[in-house]
Amino acid sequence: MEDKLSVVVCSRETAEQKDSFIKHIKETCGCNTHVFFLINQEGVGLTTIYGDMLKSDKVDTNIIVFIHDDIEFLKKGWGAEILRLFNEHKDYGIIGVAGSKEFDENGAWWQYKKIVGQVLHRSNGKSWLTKFSPLLDKDLEEVCVIDGLFMAVDKERITKGFDTDFSGFNHYDTSLCLSNYIDGKTKIGVTTNIRIAHNSIGEMKPEWYTNRDKLNEKFGDYYPIDVEKDERTKRFKS
Repeated sequence: MEDKLSVVVCSRETAEQKDSFIKHIKETCGCNTHVFFLINQEGVGLTTIYGDMLKSDKVDTNIIVFIHDDIEFLKKGWGAEILRLFNEHKDYGIIGVAGSKEFDENGAWWQYKKIVGQVLHRSNGKSWLTKFSPLLDKDLEEVCVIDGLFMAVDKERITKGFDTDFSGFNHYDTSLCLSNYIDGKTKIGVTTNIRIAHNSIGEMKPEWYTNRDKLNEKFGDYYPIDVEKDERTKRFKS
């Protein structure tokens, strides 16, 4: 069992904010961790940055956690919990805190019926708990896609990496999940054992729709996807 993990943060923040966030990660993680805080003033797409880190020799752990720079960990020990989850559930290669069991041409995972997870949202001085589902009574619930605000990956278990056909900052998470789900060699799961606040709310900008069109072109033959109905032996590519 690995006793450490790597955390990758891509941000346009200042050095002062960088140091504060790294301190928060290390104080709450609960295990040995190496934080890669990447300043991205040029706006390079996340599939490129994350993909490079997934293959980088600088990352000496199998477990890599990709997180947004505007989240806060509300419960200590989240890193130790991720290590435990991967160790005890060896059929899982990707773990998040929110996601969907369904997917089709709509492309917005949070708009489906079979959604899972909980995230505390904060915006404009207000905060509210978004309950995509009740708290789980088990470690993991299998889904087909997760939200990229927190995305833990075991790079030895996934068979597909980040797809650089998806530029910018939208659907980098969805495309990774769908390609691995369809390939069928590992599972994707959501846990509610890790509690997170997201200090912003997402916007569906034109890039979101452009990348959704790419998703539908690449994965449309497999729609509608439904984890509870799909027969694994039929969904995989030959």
